[in-house]
Amino acid sequence: MLLNCYYYAPHNHSLLARHLQADLEHMVELGCDIVSICVQEDQLTNWHQRRLRNVVDLAHQVGLKVHAVPNRWCGLLAGWLDGFSRWTLEHAQTWYPDHPGVSDPRHPAVRAHFEKHLRTLVDFGFDGVIWDEPRTNKPEVIAFLDDMAAHAKSFRSDLVVSLFAEAGRLDTVDQYVATRHIDFLGADGHVRDEDHVMHRMKNTIFTTHAAFHPALKSAGKKTVFLLEAQRHRDEDLLAYLAAMERAFMLPMEQLMFYYSAHEMSLESEDRFNEATWTLVRRLRSAATAAR
Repeated sequence: MLLNCYYYAPHNHSLLARHLQADLEHMVELGCDIVSICVQEDQLTNWHQRRLRNVVDLAHQVGLKVHAVPNRWCGLLAGWLDGFSRWTLEHAQTWYPDHPGVSDPRHPAVRAHFEKHLRTLVDFGFDGVIWDEPRTNKPEVIAFLDDMAAHAKSFRSDLVVSLFAEAGRLDTVDQYVATRHIDFLGADGHVRDEDHVMHRMKNTIFTTHAAFHPALKSAGKKTVFLLEAQRHRDEDLLAYLAAMERAFMLPMEQLMFYYSAHEMSLESEDRFNEATWTLVRRLRSAATAAR
């Protein structure tokens, strides 16, 4: 199983090179194979370019593959960073009539926009692309992302493309089965069903895995699942660790997890981070020894 560490967007912050180096080396020590970072459209044409290249270069130096998560591109995808696609806001003629702020991928300008930026990602040295939570259930969106996977691979044949659904969209599995050019398919999900901050219930990773994994494996697909582990209370720590360990035991070909928690206090973040890293290190070491 490939272990993919979701590192959010380190190039967005005033992160010192030695801190970035230390984090990447830590990921290797934990047993990670891949580090994934969010990339906004504007960052491929503005001053962020150099910082993106630096992250890719440093990750390669320590032995990690680097995957890009296109963040909010054309309003069609999610990503860790909130907000809207500036390009889409400036190109209202591409919007779905019933979904303002989301571009219709059948519009030629949308296709050209994706093709241009995917070529840039390849040129920057990214080893993979991850389509994070398509924001609409319209069937042409998944077909478009599949086409864009094929387009990106025309520049680099060994590029790895992954796609995971938002946990609440269990009815999209048939669309995922129908893809031809995406290497890993699946969904995300929390390790618990209650989000006490957003005051809502959300499908767990165990629910989404049960909905997606059997169908995808029956179709001969490789699977990927993202463990959403955030917004916990301190008293949840033991239950959280038990759920994380259970999730790590689920069958799949690629597992993604958040490198750093984003809890409600720095003390809580430290507690959950250290506990998570200790768990990942132990489970990864046990899996390696078993081989």
